[in-house]
Amino acid sequence: MKIAILTQYYPPEHGAPQNRLHDLARRWVLKGHEVTVLTAMPNYPAGQIFPAYQGKFTFTEAIDGVKVIRCWILPSKKKSTIRQLLCYFSFVKSAAFFGMFKLGRADFLICESPPLFLGFTALFLKFVKGTKLVMNISDLWPESAVQLGMIGKGPALSFLEWFEKLLYRKSSLVSCQTEGIVDGVKKRHPEARTFLFPNGVDLEMFTPVTPDLKLKKELGIPEDCFIVGYGGNHGRSQALEQVLEAARILKDEKIFIALFGDGPEKPALEKKASESGLKNIRFYPSQPRQKMSQIQGLWDIALVPLKNIPLFDGARPSKMFELMGGQIPFIFCGKGEGAEVALKSGCAKVVPPENPEKLAEAIMEFAKLAKDDLARFGEKGRLFVSENFNRSVLADQFMKELEK
Repeated sequence: MKIAILTQYYPPEHGAPQNRLHDLARRWVLKGHEVTVLTAMPNYPAGQIFPAYQGKFTFTEAIDGVKVIRCWILPSKKKSTIRQLLCYFSFVKSAAFFGMFKLGRADFLICESPPLFLGFTALFLKFVKGTKLVMNISDLWPESAVQLGMIGKGPALSFLEWFEKLLYRKSSLVSCQTEGIVDGVKKRHPEARTFLFPNGVDLEMFTPVTPDLKLKKELGIPEDCFIVGYGGNHGRSQALEQVLEAARILKDEKIFIALFGDGPEKPALEKKASESGLKNIRFYPSQPRQKMSQIQGLWDIALVPLKNIPLFDGARPSKMFELMGGQIPFIFCGKGEGAEVALKSGCAKVVPPENPEKLAEAIMEFAKLAKDDLARFGEKGRLFVSENFNRSVLADQFMKELEK
């Protein structure tokens, strides 16, 4: 089968959609399918084109056997809504132009949303190439933008809601990352053919590792502390202020919190930590995905924080599954689907989102456990994802859905 994937985000960037889509594409290639990805020049999350790709309008490469066609994008370093919109629409236009000439015919075009605006390009290429459209929804837009305060009521919101429904009507299949998203799509377009394609884990990459003491020293992580780690985006959705406040509460304990990643909120978070005189928390830049599994091996536990908004009651952050693959216990700061998965895994404690007091309490509960008891939490998590969220199995299930 010939499949095209349209996405603004793709490796060598790091993130949930990047990892999920690349794992899917490379597994399909290994099964003999022809997969081509149409994507932007890598720039996420710092909003700066990666050095190896600078100065190019288009560029074609192969990653793990997957053909990747890259197009120009105007990256956004600032949190400005206008600048972000310019970023989105620059790729919408360039992907439509280069996709028209460089993308071959395919049986299916899979479009990753958000950003919802990429649906303009998807509809154009569906018409030009005569292919079936699959919308892959990892976040319900524009609903999420409204709850995050990025857009208010008015003509723009009404148009986006209409356009969202149009995309579902024009799709042969709508794949969704959570049950909540499935319900949201069905609410907007009851006739939509939906398929649950949850986040999962590459069990070959994320596996238990022996702590690398040399790496620990290089990163300046103290030897005599209980290590709490976070790896991922530093944005509005994560509400990492709750972690800073928990660090303040725990400032007199032998607890060290290491935050890895980048994002629009990171400068403000670093400034706040510095002004508060927090010595038990440190920020680190984003790391290659392969290295993150080694870094996670240094952590005693990890954090999966979310903002306290109704939208995230249906969220299942991908980092949960990667942590379980590495047998790392974690604290989930959230409600709904993610909390249910975390509790079922036997690998986590769940606390209310944006509740630093409860978060600090849960950290101390973990810190007081014996090493063997902590290890048993991790072992349960590895078994849970092996049986329920193995990306190899998920890729096969997706292909079977396309073949129906």
